[in-house]
Amino acid sequence: MILFARHLAWTLSLSLLASHALALPEDREAPIRVQAQQMEWQQHTQTATYRGTVEVTQGELKIEASTLRLIRGPQGELEQAIAEGQTPLAYMRDQPQLDQPIVEAWAEVIDYHPAAETITLTGRARLIQGEDSFQGHRLIYHLTTQDLQAEQLPESSSDSRVEIILTPQRRENP
Repeated sequence: MILFARHLAWTLSLSLLASHALALPEDREAPIRVQAQQMEWQQHTQTATYRGTVEVTQGELKIEASTLRLIRGPQGELEQAIAEGQTPLAYMRDQPQLDQPIVEAWAEVIDYHPAAETITLTGRARLIQGEDSFQGHRLIYHLTTQDLQAEQLPESSSDSRVEIILTPQRRENP
C-alpha cells in the first residue's frame, strides 16, 4: 500500500509539473489537487485513471473531465495525459505567461503530450486565447510556438468547416 501511495503521489506531481510549457513559472511549484469519485492505478502499464467529475488544479491550470488518464514513460516521466468528457466536454484552462491571455479549451478528448509540447483536442473542439477562437473537429495546439492546426472530418458536410476568429491587436495611442 505504501508503494502504491508513493507511485500515486509521484504520478500526480509529475503529471502537472511536466506542464511547465503551459503554466505560469510560479505554478510549477504550486500544490497539485486532484479530485475524482474513483481512482485506479495499473502498475504494469504505469497508468493512473480517474473517473467521475475529475477536477485538477495547480496554480492557474485547471482541468475538468469525466475521465482522466495519466501515463508514465519508462523513466517515470509523464508521457501522456488524456482528459475525456461528453456532457459536459472535457475542459482545460491555463495562463501561459503573465503577459499572455488565458487559454481555454473544450473537446470530447484533450490529449496532452509533454515531450512534443502539444495538446490535441478532438470532437467538438474549441480553443479560445484572449479574443481569438478556433473551432473544428480536431485542433492541434503547439504550446511553445502557439501554432495551431484545425480540421474537420473528411466526411463532414460541406457546411461543416473549421471556424477561426482572429481579433486584430488594438493599437495604443501614443
